[in-house]
This record gives sequence, structure tokens and C-alpha cells, in this order.
Amino acid sequence: MDRPSAVVIDQWELVALGIATVLGEQGIDTVDTVADARSGLAAARSRGAAIVVLGASAQDAPLDVARAVSRLRPRPALVALVGGADHGTFRQLIAAGVEGLLVRSASTEELADAIRTVRRGERYVSPALVSSLVGAVAPVDCGDTLLTSRERDVLACLAQGRSNREIADELFVGVETVKSHLSKLYEKLGAKDRHDAVAQALAAGLLG
Repeated sequence: MDRPSAVVIDQWELVALGIATVLGEQGIDTVDTVADARSGLAAARSRGAAIVVLGASAQDAPLDVARAVSRLRPRPALVALVGGADHGTFRQLIAAGVEGLLVRSASTEELADAIRTVRRGERYVSPALVSSLVGAVAPVDCGDTLLTSRERDVLACLAQGRSNREIADELFVGVETVKSHLSKLYEKLGAKDRHDAVAQALAAGLLG
């Protein structure tokens, strides 16, 4: 069976090499490492890459790259390593379809975890980014249904990385009750899991 392929975009050669090493450990072949997004998009298109990892590219805004990747067919998954940016840009990146969003200072272990999560068809948002983005949870309309006040409480705890037991203790309810609220949250947000629920909530403007 052919191994999935990836293109790494980063202007720093050693950083790109490190990313490629992590990808290789996850069973993914890096078919090209390039310094700019234009070359990276061309390589992803011509090589049929399954994943694009976007690091630092001086001449290309991450949001523009994310939108360009979303237009590729077949569309590769996009993992972005971001540095300083405003919170609105982070939310726009998620809304643009970025599957993995990490801080540029992420460890190799976190990058590997993000790659595994993305390969399962799920989204990954770095806890470091979630903690900086999360504020009050607004009663935003999710499709045809508003989140209840208790669901908003659970979502806020979820975004802080708390376990089911920790959420139960915080809200003075049972773990099974938390699981019930999470199930309803996933349904309303169209999310597959905890990471995806937070990502969808950020994209929808429910957090921050």
C-alpha cells in the first residue's frame, strides 16, 4: 500500500526538515519542502499530496494559503503552524477549513498528535491557542437550535481542556450528565469529538 504524501512549506530549512521527520515517523512521505506557498501549492497539486504543512512563509498570509488549499482537487488536509496573529485570524483559519492549527513553538509530540488527529478526519486546535481564544461563550445560533446555558457551560469547560470528571466537578453534576450534554453539543455543532467541537465553536464565533 502506498504511503500518504505531504508537502512542507517553511522558509527555514532546518524547521522544514524537523517537520518532515515527524511526518515520516507517522508513516507519511514528504515529497517536497519549499520556502514559499506558491511553490508549495504547485507541488501539492502535481504530487497529489494528502497533507500540506504550512509553517513560516514571509510573502504569503496563512489565510490566503488556507483558501488556496481549499480550492485544490483532490483537496489535501492543511496543518498550519502560526506565530503572532490576532484572534480573528485564528478563527478565520479554522472557518477556512484548516484541519490542524498549532502554535509555531509546538513540540514534536504535539505536532505528531495533530497529524494523527487530522489523518483520522478530525480537527486539531492547539490547547495553547484555545486558551488564548476562549472568553465568554455567547448564545450563538447553531443552525436551528441555540445552545442551552448548561451546554454553554460545558463548552467553556471543554475549551479549557478539562476532562469529563473535571467538568462534572465544576458544574456539580454527574459524569453521565456531562456525557449527555457533550453528545448534544456534538450534534448541534456537527462535531466528531472534543477537539472538533472546540474548533467548530471557534469558527462559529461561540468562543472568544
